[in-house]
Amino acid sequence: MKWTEKQQQVIDSRNRNLLVSAAAGSGKTAVLVERIISMISEGPSPLNIDQLLVMTFTNAAASEMRERIGGAVDKKLKEDPGNEHLWLQAALIPQAKIMTIDSFCLELIRDHYNTLDIDPAFRIGDEGELTLLKGDVMEQVLESCYEEADDAFIRFSEQFGGGKSDKAMEDVILQAWQFSQSHPWPDEWLLWCRQQMEAESAGDLDSSVWMQFLLKDISLQMEELAAQAEEALETAREENGPLVYEPMLMNDISRLKKIKEAADTGSFAAFYQAASQLSFDRLAAARGKDIDPDKKAFVSEIRTRVKKTAEKCRDTYASQSQEEAAQGIRNTKTVINVLLDMVKRFDTAYTEAKRERNVLDFNDLEHLALKVLVEKEKCIEDGDHVVKNQENDILRPSAAAIELSEQYEEILVDEYQDSNLVQEMLIRSISRERTGRPNVFMVGDVKQSIYRFRLARPELFMEKYNTYTRDESSHQMIELQQNFRSRASVLTCINDIFYQIMTKNLGGIRYTSETALYPGAEFEETDKKAGIPVQLLVADTGSEAFKQLDEDMADYTARELEAKMIAERIKSFTDEKNGLYVWDKEALSYRKACYKDMVILLRSMSGWSEVFVNVLMNEGIPAVAQTRTGYFATTEVETVLSLLSVIDNPMQDIPMAAVLRSPIIGMNDNEMAWMMAAYKRFTEKNQDRGVYAAWKLWEECRCQERSADEIKNGVAVGRVKVPEDIADSIWEKLERFAALVEELRQDARYLPVHELLYQIYGKTGYYDYVASMPAGKTRSANLDMLAEKAAAYASTSYRGLFHFVRYIEKLKKYDTDFGEASSGDEEDSVRIMSIHKSKGLEFPVVFLAGMGKKFNKQDAYGQLLLDADLGAAADEMDLDLRTKAPTIKKLAIKRRMELESMGEELRVLYVAMTRAKEVLVMTGTDRSLESKMEKWSQLTLTDGQIPYTILASASSFLDWVLMSRSAVPAGHMEMTQVRLDELIGQELKRQLEKKNAKEELLNLDIDQVYDEKMNRQLEAALSYVYPYREDTKLYTQMSVSELKKQSQIGREEDNIGTEREDLSALSPVYERKTEQEEEQDEKAESASRERKNEKSGKKGAFRGTAYHRALECLYLPDVTDLKKLEADLLDLYQRGFLTEEAYESIFPWDIWKFLESPLGKYMQKAEREGKLHRERQFMIGIPASEMKHVLQSEEMVLIQGVIDAYIEEEDGFILIDYKTDHVPKEEADGEKVLKERYQVQLDYYGRALTQLTGKKVKEKWIYSFGLRRAIQLS
Repeated sequence: MKWTEKQQQVIDSRNRNLLVSAAAGSGKTAVLVERIISMISEGPSPLNIDQLLVMTFTNAAASEMRERIGGAVDKKLKEDPGNEHLWLQAALIPQAKIMTIDSFCLELIRDHYNTLDIDPAFRIGDEGELTLLKGDVMEQVLESCYEEADDAFIRFSEQFGGGKSDKAMEDVILQAWQFSQSHPWPDEWLLWCRQQMEAESAGDLDSSVWMQFLLKDISLQMEELAAQAEEALETAREENGPLVYEPMLMNDISRLKKIKEAADTGSFAAFYQAASQLSFDRLAAARGKDIDPDKKAFVSEIRTRVKKTAEKCRDTYASQSQEEAAQGIRNTKTVINVLLDMVKRFDTAYTEAKRERNVLDFNDLEHLALKVLVEKEKCIEDGDHVVKNQENDILRPSAAAIELSEQYEEILVDEYQDSNLVQEMLIRSISRERTGRPNVFMVGDVKQSIYRFRLARPELFMEKYNTYTRDESSHQMIELQQNFRSRASVLTCINDIFYQIMTKNLGGIRYTSETALYPGAEFEETDKKAGIPVQLLVADTGSEAFKQLDEDMADYTARELEAKMIAERIKSFTDEKNGLYVWDKEALSYRKACYKDMVILLRSMSGWSEVFVNVLMNEGIPAVAQTRTGYFATTEVETVLSLLSVIDNPMQDIPMAAVLRSPIIGMNDNEMAWMMAAYKRFTEKNQDRGVYAAWKLWEECRCQERSADEIKNGVAVGRVKVPEDIADSIWEKLERFAALVEELRQDARYLPVHELLYQIYGKTGYYDYVASMPAGKTRSANLDMLAEKAAAYASTSYRGLFHFVRYIEKLKKYDTDFGEASSGDEEDSVRIMSIHKSKGLEFPVVFLAGMGKKFNKQDAYGQLLLDADLGAAADEMDLDLRTKAPTIKKLAIKRRMELESMGEELRVLYVAMTRAKEVLVMTGTDRSLESKMEKWSQLTLTDGQIPYTILASASSFLDWVLMSRSAVPAGHMEMTQVRLDELIGQELKRQLEKKNAKEELLNLDIDQVYDEKMNRQLEAALSYVYPYREDTKLYTQMSVSELKKQSQIGREEDNIGTEREDLSALSPVYERKTEQEEEQDEKAESASRERKNEKSGKKGAFRGTAYHRALECLYLPDVTDLKKLEADLLDLYQRGFLTEEAYESIFPWDIWKFLESPLGKYMQKAEREGKLHRERQFMIGIPASEMKHVLQSEEMVLIQGVIDAYIEEEDGFILIDYKTDHVPKEEADGEKVLKERYQVQLDYYGRALTQLTGKKVKEKWIYSFGLRRAIQLS
């Protein structure tokens, strides 16, 4: 591959900190891979790949990079097959450190858990589990605070609580806690916030970081406003200009500059004094005939805009004197301090709760890794490479960090613009920066930093971007500008727009010729329709045609109409005769565009994707959208969750009514009404309430005999006469409902939730039902996902159906959603996805839709505002007057959040537009389109860019594009204003046709055959019976434990077998005494057992496995007494045959009593003679028809298992199995239970032995540690 000069420079540079600012489509991944390949394959001393640490943003990116490196190494090996170093690299690639930052932290913690106060067997908590845990912990913390009844907390609850619940208060605390976790040392950030509040309360505002930011921002605003006023003044002084405006404009400029100068002093008092005096004189009348009306309007428009912005700044920030502002902050001190205390209390309780469950979350990974790598000590020196925190502690790399820094020759960080402070500290701790040998390679693009909502800090990238040299040095920055993705027609328009709107003050970086995109991709010339200019499709929803619709319809229809615009353009692009052609890289030729080439990008999927999918599908265009929301709202998921709720507790009206009304039972509205009417007329004191009570009433009346009069006049149910046919239908459906619920309640007692779900799908037929509905594949995938989530839930610290139902309810409460499942049916469909989801991807044709959607600025309007650098702020609240007002600090943080949010939106727009390879179409609607187009037709530029005071007033992507439109040549972007009257007419016509079709369908005569041929085909299809249906119930491979489990359906959960991992939670019982004289020993051993139980905390499943392991490893003939047994067990532990947990779980007395039994003695003798075999694994094939099922299939099923022990004798085998189940005390009952429970298992063991050896099994024995005796099976 031929590299550009700058790409080659990136590949070849060594021994430095290198920042690569890689523009969209510049091939950064390819360059990064080539750099790694060159480092491990070229030069006199090439590196091993395990000497590099590569950090990616996602697991998918890590997998792709590993695959690319592997492919490149394989290619080099074909060229040089004798290169041993390359063969070594090929072997090392699977273990190479190419991973996400979270994976790196996880591996680091597992390697150094001994330096941390954690259990090495920890696991990463499931998102839903952690959400529930946070909710539980928060409830406990708040409950304890209410019990303490502290005045400060009561004030805090008054300010942040809301309504009848504590949810608003919980949200504020969780918001502050989550924010603190993005800091390397959360506790220190909380302490810094507290100290900052103390200084501000004392009146020291000017030295605070937030005041410095605010005054700087005000200075920038006044400077821009003065520059705009000066431009208006120049126009007024021109020939035919409104010169009469000159005095007023000169006064405006003077006052604006005074405010700027006051702000530049860094004194809020000086700014307050200057801003308080700001006023604008009324413009003189300009009636002269020689005055150019365009110039007059131009000057007037600028002056109005300047006046509004300046007055807004004055009214917002200069409404309080410095003392009043300080007093306002003092009034919030109490609630802020309580908030910080609550965050600390919650963090402590949450950490303890996680410790009890031995789980970690992703925040823990980074902070624990930091604890491993960084040591803190009080600062007593200064130096070039001394790093300090907010507490002025020196941060030094630990011994582990030093070891890693020597191990890794270079650290390569992908998507560096999305790093946060914690990740930056981790990278710095293991780099060689401190030794003067910088070795960090960072690649990213700050213009594509769109994860501030995840607390990313693009400022880290910009700090290096602004300070690293462009020339060769130890700290160098290289810019990759050439785009190898898109056509010049797309890139030119993107440059035209972003030259105007991406500024240093708003986007974080100025868009210049140095950062612009330059075409590098090659597209062959063609006379076909390809490479068309960028298109902008807009519609004015404030027009008369649109006003004719009612308000609710208008909101919905605006999105429908935009989707309709896109649908029309898709049809034209895929038209057979005049459609669009796209370049096929693989075929190296042009081909016709198809649906899969097209993507619709949305800023927000919620409320948009559903509309777009529906409209496109109605237009005959296949479309798919995968969202992160809406999963729990889908009909199929809601129905199954309602059934689970009823199985758990049938006395719930809404879930029960949902199940009865669903296709599972099939009651219609009329039947539901009759059922409830009968109950409502029969209510009595102390009886059950709701739908459950109605069900029980109908059950009671079912048994009553009917008289002839009842049959004629209606059946009496309660005090209501119900028509016989309706009553019979209700009874039939309720009977089916009762049988289903009872059967599933039995299943729920022993089945895990995910297996219970599969039982529901099979017994109700609901899974097949939804599969036959429209979008059936997606619906089926949703039910599959529910089962998958239930299986994942089984591995959390919560168990059982009750907790699963609660788990789902809490997920809904805390707005945790999974998003609808992907059906995988996307082969030739238009894809609809969010802009964030599209990052890193590319598409031939991109529709950037929803451009008129208003920016979401809700974060800046919350009760609590937080900033990593500016601290925390809240409203000043007067509890007596019940009024509140923002403090000057909160206003400052709000301003910063708004600017950062707008900067993020600007970068999101850049990411969206740069996804297009060949065609970019932007669409949007606006209620004030005409006025905005007129207002922004002649914007004044500051230094070649739109002033950021104007840019910051934008409310949508469309506003920015319209602002920059005058600077985009007509040939670079074609703007079309779509006529809504035509689109609305088409939409209303379609809706009317749909309504008529529905009415016609509802009135259809279902007994009439309209198409005989189709009728025959339908009957044949619906009556078809799959001949191998029985085979679909088979597993190709099963364990004996699973077969045994199937033979015990309907038993209590604790009574299901005990094979190795299938021991459930059974605990041995030691109540049976074999000899009177052993009573004292038994008591002593029982006490010891209880102590061990308490110490180990292990369940019976673990102990059962431990017993099997001990009996496998012990040499039985050598065990002559209890003391010898204890010594042998200790020896097994010391030699590593038993883990510490297993050793602690074994009670030597149990094994000794077994060895003293006749069976145990016989086994000792057999082992001495070499006839005893233990832990024999097997796998055999058995026809399904012989597996004690009612299956006629002759398909072979593989059965696998492990035989505990067998004795080989001349006339056959003696089969032995150990059991640790809990069994009834009575000998006969216990023996009966065990025989019934394990007969199937031992039969399979016997069959396996016979099939493997050709010898018969003459006896089958189990030894019960619970009964302390051997039991012979048939």
